[in-house]
Amino acid sequence: LAKKGVFFTARVHPGESNSSWIMKGIIDFLCSSALEARALREHFVFKIIPMINVDGVINGNYRCSLSGQDLNRRYKNPSKQVHPVIFNIKKAIRPFARERELILYVDLHGHSRRKNMFMYGNNLKDRPHATRVFPYIFSKICDFFSFESSRFSMSKYKDGTGRIAMFREIAIANIFTL
Repeated sequence: LAKKGVFFTARVHPGESNSSWIMKGIIDFLCSSALEARALREHFVFKIIPMINVDGVINGNYRCSLSGQDLNRRYKNPSKQVHPVIFNIKKAIRPFARERELILYVDLHGHSRRKNMFMYGNNLKDRPHATRVFPYIFSKICDFFSFESSRFSMSKYKDGTGRIAMFREIAIANIFTL
């Protein structure tokens, strides 16, 4: 059986340092000798981008890149010159999704007002449950995750975000902002 694909990204907004801590935990766990980690490595290929907005982080920005852009609103039509990381993420994920079944894409963020862990997911009108199963199961195994605080919608305002733009391009149900 071919290994399925999982894609993780973090720190598109420089001020969301908690996403780096979560990513560090994911990487440490996946590289560990834990039986669960070994089983995951045997069945999945992980593509991980631990820090999308490096120049924004280095320069102390809270939300934008060095060019003054909110990179999480540029996934729909990124510029190779102005948004090179987003441009190259999309360039990398397309062949990855073609060569194996991509079953999960998680973009790690922080929230300025809401507490706990929750997900923003998309909504499939004909199969709304398809985008809710993973967060629901996650809520049953993680005491810090709130399914009730999770939201599943696709507003026009968020059209350029990684979650919605990549959902439209690679058409997988399990694509989330955590």
